[in-house]
Amino acid sequence: ASGLISKNNDRLGKKLWTDGKDGELIKLTCYKNGREEATGISDIIEQKLKKKYSLNSISILVRAIFQTREFEERFLKIGMGYRVIGGTKFYERAEIKDSVAFLRIVFQKNDDLAFERIINVPSRSVGDKTLKQLYDWAKKNRISLEDSAVKQIEINKIKPKTKIGLMRILNLFKKWRNDLRVKKHYELMEIILDESGYTKMLKEKKDLESEGKLENLKELIRGMHDFENLEIFLEHVALATSIDNNWSGEKINLMTMHAAKGLEFDVVFLPG
Repeated sequence: ASGLISKNNDRLGKKLWTDGKDGELIKLTCYKNGREEATGISDIIEQKLKKKYSLNSISILVRAIFQTREFEERFLKIGMGYRVIGGTKFYERAEIKDSVAFLRIVFQKNDDLAFERIINVPSRSVGDKTLKQLYDWAKKNRISLEDSAVKQIEINKIKPKTKIGLMRILNLFKKWRNDLRVKKHYELMEIILDESGYTKMLKEKKDLESEGKLENLKELIRGMHDFENLEIFLEHVALATSIDNNWSGEKINLMTMHAAKGLEFDVVFLPG
């Protein structure tokens, strides 16, 4: 570090030193893409490091939080425990849950939890009062929230401003179901994020958090290419989000370099 700093002529002089013994040299390995890298690193951990080190003392540090997805997918596949420090697991991030909820309601109109999650995201003037009204009607008539919304509009029970927003999203649900017949599931995700106004909502915020969310959405679409169709993808998400979140026990540490400040690990991987 001191050697590198000394090359910077504009920096104030400082001499770094250590009385520690020489450590192991950094090992450089090259991979074609993120999936190969996640597989390669998990193989090294499983075959060479697991016997020598506790998983708790192994860390994978990424530049940006969206990069954890490839590793999470791999660890889920091989059944290796992991924890995300200073962040949330990929499929549990709000923007990913929202996106998946859109897909779920398109795939299955009776998915009331998905309907409730995204019916007012972005805002369509559908408040809690309207949602309760839809719930009560749905329960009374034993129908889905979506069917309840359609019926309430038909009999003119929804306030004018709310009615406009509600009708627009209900019409989009129909359109997206038709799109699903002719489009790939990952193409449909792009269409939904665009036509729902979700991407626009994040872009208009113009802050770092929203930029990170947009990167996560790009990563979601990239990841969807690995699945044959929407049904298989949704099954995978259901499995990924049902995994126990208990932090105790042997688990690999996944985090950004920023979140790793002040922490020490016996083995560190720097992917990407």
